[in-house]
Amino acid sequence: MALSTIGTNSIANDAVTKDKITGINVPAFKALRGSAQTISDETSTVVIFDTEIYDTDSAYDNSNGIFTVPSGKGGKYLITVTGGINSSADINATNFWISKNNQTAISTTTGQSAGIEFKHDGNPVQNQAQQVAGQFTLAATDTIRIYTWQNYGGNRDLATGGRMIVAGFRIADE
Repeated sequence: MALSTIGTNSIANDAVTKDKITGINVPAFKALRGSAQTISDETSTVVIFDTEIYDTDSAYDNSNGIFTVPSGKGGKYLITVTGGINSSADINATNFWISKNNQTAISTTTGQSAGIEFKHDGNPVQNQAQQVAGQFTLAATDTIRIYTWQNYGGNRDLATGGRMIVAGFRIADE
């Protein structure tokens, strides 16, 4: 097999650009919960990560917690969320899930969500943290939301700062 060389004239006129070389892992975003968000008892609630750390394509909306795949950026995505509920009460059950196109249930066999449930029915009283990650095939205009649900018997606040984070990026083209 003969090796080829690429001359300057072969890459003229922006034929090779930064997006073409390194663009596979964008869009990429990371956001955290900067202030308390109250989660009502036994109510599926979208987590709004209100403080962006970075957002390469302005695809995450920190006012409503929705990541929307930009035009031309479909593909396979890895989405992760880490966080938990602040509580000095005993924990019964808490769920976190990554929702594609507003899948409102944690249990699905269609690839529309990925989730985790935490249960603790004994002593000692403790705070808890969870982490969930999912790979999704997303097309332009598809959305990702993070949902949570808890049944502590009353309202509870989400963790804040570096203890409640969402991040995601494209791992492969369509």
